Formats: sequence, C-alpha cells, structure tokens
Amino acid sequence: MPVNAMARLFGRSPFVPLQLHLDKISDCVEASVTLLERIRSGDTSNIGEEARAVSKLEHKADLVKNDIRNSLPRGLFMAIDRGQLLEILSLQDSIADKGEDIAVLMSIRPVKILGDLSEPLKEYIEGNLKAFHNVKEVMRELDTLIESGFGGKEANKVDAMVEGVAVAEHECDIMQRKLMKSVLEHESELSVGDFFIWQQLLRDIAGISNYSEKLANRIRMLLTLK
Repeated sequence: MPVNAMARLFGRSPFVPLQLHLDKISDCVEASVTLLERIRSGDTSNIGEEARAVSKLEHKADLVKNDIRNSLPRGLFMAIDRGQLLEILSLQDSIADKGEDIAVLMSIRPVKILGDLSEPLKEYIEGNLKAFHNVKEVMRELDTLIESGFGGKEANKVDAMVEGVAVAEHECDIMQRKLMKSVLEHESELSVGDFFIWQQLLRDIAGISNYSEKLANRIRMLLTLK
C-alpha cells in the first residue's frame, strides 16, 4: 500500500492501519496452522513449498508494518501517541514471526506424530489460535473505545475481552505442560532429533498465545493510562 494511502487511514483512526496489519498476520498464522494440520493428519508432502508460502505471507505483513512506520503522523494529535502505536505494532509483528517459525521448523523436519499425541496437539493448536482470535476481537473494538473516550461500558467490555485472552493463554500453558509430559512418555520411540522438534514446536506454537496476551495487556494499559 502506498505511504500516502496509509497516511489517509491514520486520518480515519490510529487503529485502522494496525487492524489492517493484523489481518495480514492472521493470513500467516492461519496458513501455518493449516500446514500443521496436514502434518498432524500424516501428510508431509510439499511441506517445503507450503512453508515458503507462509514466509511470503509473513513478508507481506512486514511490508504493511513498514508502511505503517513510515506513515505515522509526527506532531499531530492522536488518541494514543506514536510510541504506544509502535509497541502494539511490534507485538503484532511477533505473532507473525511465530507463524513463520513454525512453518520453517516443519520444513526442516516435520514433527513425528505418535498416535495418542495427535488429538492433544490439535487441541493445543486450537487453543493458541483461540487466544489469537480473541485478541483480534479486542483490536476490532478499539475504534468504538476511542469514541467512548476510553471509558464507560465500552472500556469495561474491552477489559473483559482482554481478560478472556489471558484465560485462553493460561489454558494453553496447561495444555503445553501436559503435552510435553506425554511426549516424554514416548521417549524410547523418539530420536534426539524428534524430541528436539517436539520441544521447539510446542514453544513456537505457544508464542502465538503468549504474544496475543502481551498485545491484549498492552491494550489494557491504554485503558489505565486514559
């Protein structure tokens, strides 16, 4: 998107460009989850090609991020300041990075799926995706939050939504520990490399909910600072 077009979006709302960036990040995250689902179902064909497609989606998100940074108004009054916008942008960017990390890891070596680990892995992936979807809904509320002056019922609503992201992230932490314990119970069936991939994959997936929670908490700070 041309810089001047991005600048016009800031005129509508400081959050519109961030929401656009988050849509691009969603494309990246969803593609990495689709790749994982194929691997979980036993299909490891064309993983390298799909991983490259995820990287391209992450790059598109980066281009939007760069446009936003280059278009941020200077010396112009906005509902939130430049530094706060950049912090939110950076946290969003970290979510896309995790989506790409997952795809790259799987292109190097797809995780070895053992029978009783398949369903818990699916639930874990879905839990992290839920946290991300929850924070997307928080971001969608920000324009209304500005209109309410960051107070009243709308602020309470957003605060409750932020808490929902925290709950989803906590549930993912519990699932991660249980899943890692199950992986360890299969130690004799996994090579050192297989075990490393499992460990790293669970961490990378966790990054989606972790950064989603951090993003939600950053929005909560906006409420406390107003």
